[in-house]
Amino acid sequence: MNIIKIRKSGTFYSVFDDDCYILYFLLGYQINNSKVGFPKSALNKVINILEENKINYEIIGEDRNKNFKTLNRYEKFVKSGREKYSKDSHYEDLIDKLKCTTPEKLDKILLTIETILNE
Repeated sequence: MNIIKIRKSGTFYSVFDDDCYILYFLLGYQINNSKVGFPKSALNKVINILEENKINYEIIGEDRNKNFKTLNRYEKFVKSGREKYSKDSHYEDLIDKLKCTTPEKLDKILLTIETILNE
């Protein structure tokens, strides 16, 4: 069964691997080394968002969980999160490349982009 597993570590909570993409998509939390962390003070916000979107979750060691059974939308949000993360990463890579481009080449690139957008 697909379920977000939330683990407590001190005053923070963490999710790993595919679970990260869901929190990235729904809350904009940054992914670092296949991990998303958030403070204890944000736990209720995270839980509310997961419940609103019918995503199964379990807080490891706290005996708190929610199972939406056949209504669970975990897979849908993992897919959406992966797609958003991929696009956002691509945009960031392009911006980094543009920052290192010569002014002349940048002018040419911007003109091409503007032409395409104005079609």
